[in-house]
Amino acid sequence: MSHVSWRVRLAFGLGQLPEGIKSAAFGFFLLFYYNQVLGLSGTLSGIAIFIALLFDAVSDPLVGALSDVTRSRWGRRHPYMYAAAIPFALSFYFLFVPVDGLSEIGLFLWLTVFSIATRTFMTFYSVPHMSLGAELSSDYDERTLLSSVRMGMQLIGMFAVLIGGPAIFFAATEEYSNGQLNPLAYPPFAAAGAIVMVIGVWLCALGTHDQIPKLTQPADTDRFSARNLLTDIGRAFRIPSFSAVVSASIVSGMNQGMAQALMIYTATYFFELTPSQMPFLFTGGVIGVLMGSLLTRPLSNLVPEKKHLYMAGVVFYGITTTYVVILRLLDLIPPNSDPLIAPLYIISAGVSGVGLGVYITLGASMIADITDEHERRYGKRQEGIYYAAASFAGKAIGGSGAIFAGIIIDFAGIPQGAAPSEVSQEAITRFGWALGPAVLAMMAIALACISFYSISRAEHADIMREIRGRTPDAV
Repeated sequence: MSHVSWRVRLAFGLGQLPEGIKSAAFGFFLLFYYNQVLGLSGTLSGIAIFIALLFDAVSDPLVGALSDVTRSRWGRRHPYMYAAAIPFALSFYFLFVPVDGLSEIGLFLWLTVFSIATRTFMTFYSVPHMSLGAELSSDYDERTLLSSVRMGMQLIGMFAVLIGGPAIFFAATEEYSNGQLNPLAYPPFAAAGAIVMVIGVWLCALGTHDQIPKLTQPADTDRFSARNLLTDIGRAFRIPSFSAVVSASIVSGMNQGMAQALMIYTATYFFELTPSQMPFLFTGGVIGVLMGSLLTRPLSNLVPEKKHLYMAGVVFYGITTTYVVILRLLDLIPPNSDPLIAPLYIISAGVSGVGLGVYITLGASMIADITDEHERRYGKRQEGIYYAAASFAGKAIGGSGAIFAGIIIDFAGIPQGAAPSEVSQEAITRFGWALGPAVLAMMAIALACISFYSISRAEHADIMREIRGRTPDAV
């Protein structure tokens, strides 16, 4: 298949809405909730989330391999998408509703268990869903468009959390002028997110259900086994471009996750934004990422190679995320009391999101092209294995990034539940110097990783000609 209808594009993209909700909740609120509201140390909070990420290293390729060889009247991917919705949503809900009276170790275990459950059930949905992006079309540019639509829907989910959360659930009360510190706000927040997750997953599965007869089916000889799984993973990593995209995406995800987890801290303590200014910060960030995602396809006409455009997005994100922090540390901008500072930080967050939207969108599109290289080399389609790696890289946003964020919080010495006026200037300075260089260092590592990607537009055209030459009736 080359091009698909807009109905199918939108239905496929809609499936990313639940992941957008989960990503925003994990990336912006989860660490803050357990650290500042419940009193779990930043380091322990980060470790719990990172442990869940380690489970993903097993579950993601396992689910990818299972869905690659699944035979059913609903195809390879859809049975998992339908079945995972409710467990995924329930795990997310209980993550934000721990039982009363837990000790710090109890909170750590609760966070660990339900982070693992949420991520694992999401894997059973998201890996098959992402694999559809490569199956729905083999066209080089159509895949970028599908990835853009998917990313756009994810951002709508994030927007709902980041804007709807503060406006509806985290509004100021007499007891909590900063509503994000109100423990009673989190259960209804989680319940609303869980309901939308179920609806989003099922609408995506139903909306793409009629495409099942057109999708690739496993060969009669394809069987799942641990040995085959390890063989398939080994084959995947023998493709240099795959290793390049996965490593770059994981490092970029860690970078993004760290910056996201610390955004509330940066806004509250470093730039001293008021609670009423927070929605503008989140809105700017989401709009920026959405613009970057939507601009990716037009920008590919100016920068035709996905690798080069990916690198430009990474650099743009790294610089625009850190420059305002570094300017503050060097006393090159006015103090926080100046009315220009809050708009400057808010605008910077929005602008940095453009780079983020570009490189995330391209990462998924590049992996789709690598699945064609796999078919050229090995003679069969195995999108699940490759998108398992993409799923794992995406989860690094809330996993590895969170542990770095927790370490930075504890290193800076920001007290739990403290008002900005109660935090020492020394702690704020340590926080800034830890955040800025960390983002730039990870940016440099991601650039080094993606430099090994080698599937150009011309190379992909050659791959597709060779595949079609083996199957003359292919379309």
